[in-house]
Amino acid sequence: MEEMIVELKLLLIGAALAVGSWQDIKTREIDDRLWVVAGIAGGLLTVAEMATTPAYPLLLAGFSILVTSLLAFGIYFLGLYGGADAKALLVIALAMPVNTFGTSLLPVFPLTVFGNSLVISLMIIPACLVANALRAGRGPLFAGVRASTLKKVAALFTGIRVSPGTAKSVHFNLIEWPLPSGGSELKLFRKVEEVDEPKHCVVGAKGVWVTVAIPMIVFFLGGFVLAVLGIDILITLITLIL
Repeated sequence: MEEMIVELKLLLIGAALAVGSWQDIKTREIDDRLWVVAGIAGGLLTVAEMATTPAYPLLLAGFSILVTSLLAFGIYFLGLYGGADAKALLVIALAMPVNTFGTSLLPVFPLTVFGNSLVISLMIIPACLVANALRAGRGPLFAGVRASTLKKVAALFTGIRVSPGTAKSVHFNLIEWPLPSGGSELKLFRKVEEVDEPKHCVVGAKGVWVTVAIPMIVFFLGGFVLAVLGIDILITLITLIL
């Protein structure tokens, strides 16, 4: 009975994250009903697990849900990711607050998922560097762009230069914006907005700087899969360093 409940919870989380990722990639929006249904179902399954599991760690589960909630909505209010991402993390906390099935180094399961997702998301950095190195052979990367050396270096690590037509796709966010006096400027590390603002590129520009808009929930899905396999990348890296 206990194993069946855990398996149902893992299937629920995996399905919710997969559907949410698909919706976010396709339309940049996720139906809130997905999180309501998954959150209620996950919470009920957790209650059932508590009732059928001897010596279930109630205090640890409560701590996990509280800390994850504070983390999720704290980062949301700082504008570092969207509301759907915060809701997804809360659903994970309600459905699987404590790791009761695997060998993850961190017993607070949602934080394992979150840590894994952060590390996976950092893989964008080497990908951007490679893409920019390949494109550098075809001409100047910052022609007409007014920005400090520090901002240009940051752009190389976090963005790529694409055609204006490609930049207007929902899969990219502009970090290069036109100036009234001519030319353009870089605006890095902007807050995540719930509604995409209109994209304006420099008239006649052959290329414009963007960041790749991979939804954070996609990284949550990857982090969840790794956590189910008993892999905690962040804690493992910290352990190796220390």
